[in-house]
Amino acid sequence: MLKIFRTDVYMQIVVILIVSAIMWVGAFVNPQPMPMVGGGQLYYWLTGLLSPLWGAIIAYVLVLVEGFLLNGILYRHKMISQSTLLPMLFYVVAMSLGTPTLTPIVLGNLMLLLAIDQLMLTTTLLSLPLDKVFGAAGGIALATLFCPAMAVFFIPLITSMFNYSLYSWRDWTMLLLGIMAPYLIMETIFFVGDQMFYRNYLILYSFSDIHLNADGGWLEWMGSGLFLLTFVLGFGAAAVNSQNRNINFKKNISTLLLFTLGSIAYMLYTSIIPVPTEAFALPFACCCTSLFIEPRRKEFGANLMFVLLIVLFVIWRILSN
Repeated sequence: MLKIFRTDVYMQIVVILIVSAIMWVGAFVNPQPMPMVGGGQLYYWLTGLLSPLWGAIIAYVLVLVEGFLLNGILYRHKMISQSTLLPMLFYVVAMSLGTPTLTPIVLGNLMLLLAIDQLMLTTTLLSLPLDKVFGAAGGIALATLFCPAMAVFFIPLITSMFNYSLYSWRDWTMLLLGIMAPYLIMETIFFVGDQMFYRNYLILYSFSDIHLNADGGWLEWMGSGLFLLTFVLGFGAAAVNSQNRNINFKKNISTLLLFTLGSIAYMLYTSIIPVPTEAFALPFACCCTSLFIEPRRKEFGANLMFVLLIVLFVIWRILSN
């Protein structure tokens, strides 16, 4: 199976579509209403336009698109080879383990991916130009209009400024303009429409909404434990694979690490058990790719572990329906 994910792109697409279809078929047969908590103004505007079935269909398509975008970002920045779609597979699996409908984080992750793409360096780009600083800040700000809790990702964004040695007033001014732009546009739209913007959905997200929920049955505990164990193993593999690489590769790894810490902070806004797999989808996909992308001497064991993980995650999704 792993050989397919290192060589045959068309077969990889077929496998991803089959796995995702199995995990989402319940959402299409018995669509769930879109959650009315934890969203921003743009998200609530969308929920008023879509039926539960259309919410599930759009969420499924977005998850596939986001997985493809993540794969493209990692390939374009020389972090994976062109022949593998492992990041897309693991991203789709992680997102499919969550609520199978259009949730704030499904929309927010799309904007977050665009921001991460702006923060990654290429072999010819040794520092971030001003337009990329603006784009990254604007992407995260736009994500908070769908999912306000994503304001925690402003922390890794600001930390990335120091990581790339961006200290001038021009860099920080462009950062602030990028953050303000989506909010100013929304304010203008609501002002023209003779409405006031719901300011409680802006960047100042209420900390009273933090839920340290440790409840859950045996299925949630076992599934969450498997998910976290896989993430930790993948994180270790990513640390090993990043050794003896060029400076741009290491800076890109640092950027992904910062956003991993942001994902952990985001978890505090939701629950601990069951683990909010959507919050970890981006770092989970990157780390698990590092765990399986390199050929090993004991390839049979790696193949067995890979297939077993996918099967167990699919079973977890089916039993959770």
